[in-house]
Amino acid sequence: MAGIIEGFYGRPWTWDERADVMRFCHERGMRHYVYAPKDDPKHRVDWRLPYDRETLDGFARLASENTLQVGFGISPGLSMDFGSADDRAALATKIDQVVDVGVDLVCLGLDDIPFGGAHQGVAHAALTAWLREHLGDRAALVLVPTEYVGRAPTPYLTALAEGMPDDVAIAWTGDAVMNAAITVDDARARAAALGGRAPLLWDNYPVNDGVMTDRLHLGPLWGREAGLADECCGYLSNPLVQPRSSKLPLASIAAWLRGDDPLSEWAAEAQGMGLRVFAEACDGAVPQALVEQAVEWIDDDRSWANVVAPLREWLTAASECGAPGLEDEAGPWAEQVRTEACLGVDALRLVDLAREERFAKGIEVTFAIGVVWAAVRRAEKTVMGARFGLQPALGQRPDGTWSFRAESVIENRNAVDALVRAALSFFASRSSHVR
Repeated sequence: MAGIIEGFYGRPWTWDERADVMRFCHERGMRHYVYAPKDDPKHRVDWRLPYDRETLDGFARLASENTLQVGFGISPGLSMDFGSADDRAALATKIDQVVDVGVDLVCLGLDDIPFGGAHQGVAHAALTAWLREHLGDRAALVLVPTEYVGRAPTPYLTALAEGMPDDVAIAWTGDAVMNAAITVDDARARAAALGGRAPLLWDNYPVNDGVMTDRLHLGPLWGREAGLADECCGYLSNPLVQPRSSKLPLASIAAWLRGDDPLSEWAAEAQGMGLRVFAEACDGAVPQALVEQAVEWIDDDRSWANVVAPLREWLTAASECGAPGLEDEAGPWAEQVRTEACLGVDALRLVDLAREERFAKGIEVTFAIGVVWAAVRRAEKTVMGARFGLQPALGQRPDGTWSFRAESVIENRNAVDALVRAALSFFASRSSHVR
C-alpha cells in the first residue's frame, strides 16, 4: 500500500479535486487513495447516517478512474458501543454502501477518541475481527488505533495485537503525531510493540490542519530514512488541506517511495511547475541556510560581497515570485513571500550603506525597515520559517496516553527576522564607530 489518505481536519476536497490529485499521484507511481476527511460529518460525528446518491456516485467515479485503488475511511469511535449489535449493523450498512459502488479498501478509524487501556484494546480488536469477517473478500481492511503514536508496548497495543486478524494493517504516525524524522529503528520498535506486526505508516506530512493553518508545507520530504518503507507494510501521506498545492510535496514523497532521491525529484518538479522559489520560501530551509551563511560573514568586508551573492539573488527572485496554478489556494502566502523578500533586500541594502558609511541614508532605511518588519511579524501567513507556532508533535507516555513534547513549539526560525536583526546590529556597530 502506497499513496495518500485525505485524513485532515478542515474543508474536505471536492470530487474533482480528488480525481485530479489521484491522477497526479498515479503518474508518479502511487497506488492508493483513502477517503477519510475528519470534517465530513458522515465520516465521523454522524457516521450512522447513510450517504446520499450524489456522494455514492462520487465514490463510484473515483473507483472507475482506474488510477489509484480507492479506500473509504469511517471513524465511529466517538459514539459507538463497540459490542452493540445495533451499532455493528449500522456500521456494516454504511460500509456496504461504498463497497457496493466499487471501493475495495476500508479504513476503520478509532483515533482521536478517549484512551481506554487494555479493555479498549480488546474491544477494538473484537470489532476489527468482526468487520474483517463481514467484508470477506470484498475489501481489504486497515485499522487506525487509538494509540497510533510511539515505539513502546502498552497494555492497549498488546491487547489489540493479540486479538487482531493477521491480514489487517495497523496504522502508525511515527514516534509522534508529526515527526521531523522517522527511522528504521522507530518502525522496528513499533512492530515489536505489536507482536511483530509491521506498521502501516500514516505520515503526517505535508498536512497543515488544526494549529498549522498558517503554514503551507510545500517543501520536499525530509528525514525519512532509507529502508524505512521496507520495515512498514504500507505508507500513506496525509496531504495539505489545499489539494493542488499538495502535488509538489506529494511528488517528493512518490520519489522516495520509488527509491529515488526525494530532494532532486522535488527540485525538478518545482522547477517544472514554476514554483521553486515560492516553495522554498514556504518551506523555509533554503532561505534559512543562505541567511545563516551571510550572517556568519557579515563582519568580513573582503568576503561579504561574494558570500552574500546567492542570498541577494534568491531574495530578488522571491520578491518577484508568484504561485502559478495555485493563485486561489496560495495567493496570501505568495503576497507574504514577496513582502518579506523585499524586506530582506532592504536589510542587505542597509549593510551596504553601513560599509559605504552613508549613515544618514542608513538611518532613513532603518525606520522604513522597522515599519515593514512590524507588519510582517503580525501577518497571518507564515513563510521563510516560523516566528512562532505550534505543531502536534505529541508523543507516547508509558501508559499510551499523550505526552507533550518540546518540539511542539516552533519559534525564532524566520530567516528574514534573523537577517534584519543582523543588519540592524551591524549598522548600529558601524554607525557608532568613531574614526
